[in-house]
Amino acid sequence: MLKNLCAISLSGLLFLLPFSKGFAAELAGEVVRVKGEVTAVRADGAKDSLEKKSKVYVGDKIKTGGDGQTLIQLKDQSRLIVRKDSEVEITAFQYEKKDTDKVETSLISGALRAVSGKIAKGNPASSKYSAGTATIGIRGTDIEIAFIGDGQKDRAGIYNYVHDGATNMKLASGEEADIAKEKSGFVPKDLKPGEARLQVLDTRPAFIQGTGFDTLIQQLTNPRLPSFR
Repeated sequence: MLKNLCAISLSGLLFLLPFSKGFAAELAGEVVRVKGEVTAVRADGAKDSLEKKSKVYVGDKIKTGGDGQTLIQLKDQSRLIVRKDSEVEITAFQYEKKDTDKVETSLISGALRAVSGKIAKGNPASSKYSAGTATIGIRGTDIEIAFIGDGQKDRAGIYNYVHDGATNMKLASGEEADIAKEKSGFVPKDLKPGEARLQVLDTRPAFIQGTGFDTLIQQLTNPRLPSFR
């Protein structure tokens, strides 16, 4: 009798295993387009290769290789381009069309382009990005965030370029600045004597170069009306 009960219990656990991921992590969105090597390290440590229509969950760390790039659309229609050699974590996402909705994304390395969705449009304070010691709040916008290392055309540091809209960039040390359209917030990797830790640049960083992914994100964000002849 005991042997039969154990067998039933084990079979029940095996039945539930394929569904455990869905209960463990909240669905945040899905992949719209992918190129090259792109993987997701799940909150439970599992590693999956991503392809078009792959699901993305809260807690996922999206990693791209040297030839990799991906466009992800979250459930509130916010969109993320994870550039090559980059890692981005979906740290929080909740979309129930309530005041408690929120979306938080962390750039761990590389570069990220982000276009805000319905959560930010309804309550901008509920949408945030982070990169190193910088937290970036948005006001319904289209932005680029990047870690630039030594030896690049741009000076090494953290960049927040605003394609459209505006952001507020704040450091853990207390400095903050509002970044307007076509301006860049910049945190130098190495400070020069007397230099501000957080700066606003008028020049467009050299690392910003459009690809087919940028064309697609613009088409999804601002779809043209069909013409009738």
